Amino acid sequence: MFMNKAMTAHIICAVAAVYLLAAKAYKPFAVYLTIYIAVALLMANVDKIHNTSAMLLIVSLSYFVQKLVVLLMMGSFFARMTAIPYVLSAMQHMKIPDAAAVPIMVALRFFPTIREDYHSLKDSLRIRKVSLSPLQFIIHPVRMVEYLFVPILMKSLRTSDELAASALSRGFEHMNEQTILYPLKLKTLDYLVGTLSILIVAILFYLQFK
Repeated sequence: MFMNKAMTAHIICAVAAVYLLAAKAYKPFAVYLTIYIAVALLMANVDKIHNTSAMLLIVSLSYFVQKLVVLLMMGSFFARMTAIPYVLSAMQHMKIPDAAAVPIMVALRFFPTIREDYHSLKDSLRIRKVSLSPLQFIIHPVRMVEYLFVPILMKSLRTSDELAASALSRGFEHMNEQTILYPLKLKTLDYLVGTLSILIVAILFYLQFK
């Protein structure tokens, strides 16, 4: 998040793009990379804007979008390449405390559920002939909040209660050692990727703070 130099930001995006290609996520790769390149071009030509306030606004939003795009790219890779049971097994192997493991598991289950709720709500609003186009968010922001965000928040509360009940029924509140259903071991490729990742991070820190 604090890699604010153009070169370091571009390298991070390139690494995330390679991860997506390795996961054969071609559509997210094309979409996110196009957005990133468009924002990068906008940032490169921001000095041509003579209004200081507009320039600061564009720079701030562009910086946020660049970081968000990279996070979404890595999130897409994680969702495609990792199953929830293996994440739990990995955290058990690493002896991560339940106070940290349970919130992570709930979050990983929570976001896909929110996405499904959003699509269901969008289909319901489309049947009622309510448009969710970006133009409607600009013209009628209050109505869009009422129609979209309030129902999603209400359903999120219900979903969080269900996930908490599910976690309790699976025995997450017990502090005894749990059985590992998916035994995992680090392989040669894992060590290579880990070493390469550490090397890339070290290079990025050097380029950022030299």
